[in-house]
Amino acid sequence: MYEELAAINARPAVYAEVTTPDLWTDPHISERMLRAHLDPHVDLSSYRAEYVERIVAWIINRFGVGTGLRVADFGCGPGLYTTRLARTGASVTGLDLSSRSLDHATSLARAEGLSVRHLRQDYLTYRDDARYDLIILVMRDYGALPPNGRQALLRTVREHLDAGGSFVFDVDSASAFAHVREQATYAPSLMDGFWSARPYFGFHNTYRYEREHVSLDKYEIFQADGRKTYFNWVRYFTPQELIGELKEAGFADVDVLGDLTGSPYDSTAPQFAAVATTASSAG
Repeated sequence: MYEELAAINARPAVYAEVTTPDLWTDPHISERMLRAHLDPHVDLSSYRAEYVERIVAWIINRFGVGTGLRVADFGCGPGLYTTRLARTGASVTGLDLSSRSLDHATSLARAEGLSVRHLRQDYLTYRDDARYDLIILVMRDYGALPPNGRQALLRTVREHLDAGGSFVFDVDSASAFAHVREQATYAPSLMDGFWSARPYFGFHNTYRYEREHVSLDKYEIFQADGRKTYFNWVRYFTPQELIGELKEAGFADVDVLGDLTGSPYDSTAPQFAAVATTASSAG
């Protein structure tokens, strides 16, 4: 028993395994994630409804979203942003891994008579002939990716942005990393049954990786017929680090903001946003 508990609590190597797609493809977990998405009072899978409205208002104003503008929402979930942006008359595409979330997004758009293209696609590998003036990635998904995942995402974005197009997203800040504490917890049906509809025992460990500015929340879920492990990685950025990644990926300009409502950057805040723009013409 001691050896098993020691193994459960052993620190994995940084980015030893990435299980993010499992959250969106597992039938039970994706249903719980969708439920959190649609709760207007919590910041879990998506931001609170009031904040979503402020984000959309800023995006529309900053980028002139309306008829003729081509917009893509990477990781669109249940259509909280695609629907609102499509109301302006813009041509909107949403990508997500979760069939459950996409079904909701499609129904939402159809109920309002909106034409939104929803695709079940991984934005790391997505490719088609479409080009966009604006791509958004909301809820700090960028920092949940390992380095090679971020590189793949930026390649996808660059290949699908038209000249002068913008990529808008938010990340967790170095200030937030300062507040991460290592800890270990155990509970039957950990997180109120979030991980399975069947009985289970759950172990949750939080780790800090100082050199990489990364944290890990690792969940070990034990059921009668087996064990599953989920890794939730978060990379915390300074503006300089983020700008460096974006410039290395070929973006011409980067504007750092406090958040996705366009507020000024605050070094003490737990998150910040960026607008990365491609060159206005080839070469």
